[in-house]
Amino acid sequence: MSRENVQIVRRVYESWAKGDFSDPEPYHPDIRFEMPDWPEGASAHGVEEMSKTWFQALNAWDGFRSEPQEFIARGPHVLVRNHITARGRESGLVVDADTASVFTLEDGRIVRLALYWNVERARRVAGLSADRSP
Repeated sequence: MSRENVQIVRRVYESWAKGDFSDPEPYHPDIRFEMPDWPEGASAHGVEEMSKTWFQALNAWDGFRSEPQEFIARGPHVLVRNHITARGRESGLVVDADTASVFTLEDGRIVRLALYWNVERARRVAGLSADRSP
């Protein structure tokens, strides 16, 4: 199942790279979406609220770009290490950082998506030790 979970998450990133955030198919209708350690932490429940919350967060940035660097499967979780670049829309602050996303899947659907600035925290949440081995 881990391989299938990684493929589902890869397809999500491929859609995002094309600017397509509209496909609800990979997500469970009651998905939990969280941004626990973002400057403006947020959480949402359900696909529509997740989309609204994510777009509100993205609206604070100009040129926001997230590029996946690595996909690591562990049990029901897929951790994606990302490299983010952006400029704060109001502050002008330039961000060039490594972050992580943790996708939790059940029965081929994403039931939880959590975005972390702190990669080590994301690794712990995904059940991975501080070293790089899953």
